[in-house]
Amino acid sequence: MAIQFVNVTVDTSALYQVQARDFGTVAIVGTAVVSGSSTTPVRLGNYAEVDALYPTDSELSIGVKNAFANGASSVYAVNLGATKNLNAVETALAELVNIDVQIVALAATPETDAIAYISDALAAHVDAAGTERVGVFALDQDEDADTAPTAITNMLAANKTRMFGVAHKSASDVAPSVAGLLASIKQWESPILKSTSNIVQTSQFTTAQISSLDTAQLNPIIDPLYLTGTGYVLGTDYTLGTVAGGIYRVDVRRTLDDITYKLKAGLTNPTVIGNIRISKTGLSVLNGKMGAILQTAVNAGEIESYTINIPVMLALIKDVNSRSDAENLLITTARTTSTVDTTVSVEYSGTTRTINVELKFTA
Repeated sequence: MAIQFVNVTVDTSALYQVQARDFGTVAIVGTAVVSGSSTTPVRLGNYAEVDALYPTDSELSIGVKNAFANGASSVYAVNLGATKNLNAVETALAELVNIDVQIVALAATPETDAIAYISDALAAHVDAAGTERVGVFALDQDEDADTAPTAITNMLAANKTRMFGVAHKSASDVAPSVAGLLASIKQWESPILKSTSNIVQTSQFTTAQISSLDTAQLNPIIDPLYLTGTGYVLGTDYTLGTVAGGIYRVDVRRTLDDITYKLKAGLTNPTVIGNIRISKTGLSVLNGKMGAILQTAVNAGEIESYTINIPVMLALIKDVNSRSDAENLLITTARTTSTVDTTVSVEYSGTTRTINVELKFTA
């Protein structure tokens, strides 16, 4: 045995487990041919479970299968019951408020001028849900930016950053398919040119229609001329958020939601809340825990970098005699209210969507 001059004992008690969020869970709401009228969400993991629960094809069962076919890892199915109307849709969506799903779609339920299934029920749901999520909807077959219901196109002016709309020329149920496609890719990846399943079109949108859809930030299903292979893909990746608001791409929306979830889940912890003291040492621990959460996002390639600013910690670091009146007030307020304000900034690089090539020819 070799003589040991230095003994090292490794203490892992300070290691911090960073919460990771599932990004592949979809919720599909629709009518099903089953006994009873319960709207309780049922979590399904594969085709066999869908067939066992819904032995007869229905809007809901087909929608759930379309989500699986396009890559969803699990799907919550919510049965509307025998009658589809706005109240039934709202009731079913309410069952999902506190369930951790990332993407919600209505099976075979486009908006009409008379019934605001999308602009009212689905949009309100994703805005108010207990966990951050995106609502995927499809226009009716062959509808474009000019023929879509006015309430749909008005959502852009309302900055509905959580709504993702699809235009298509398919008889298939497109919304659940696209919901499954989104669930199959990482939050910071764009769905542009990603292949879809169970979507077939016999014609294409015209150049003028695609231009109008682009302006309306509605995403067309296309079959690009230069894309190898067969199948239909998404041509754009807009949400119905305004350009001025900054969240008008679905990967930006989903990345922000993922970072938000990680911070909430990581800091909702008895070692943090009710434990960390508002002192220089305590807030240094908080800063370290937040940094550990964000660094995992950097390591994964989700974000490029981050900064954490805790103003009261910066005030506490200073010598007592060198603090300003404002800094003393900041410390007193934080301690008397037991509240610590922080600012987190993340750098997001985004994905390439257009490449401009200048080709010069010389002889």
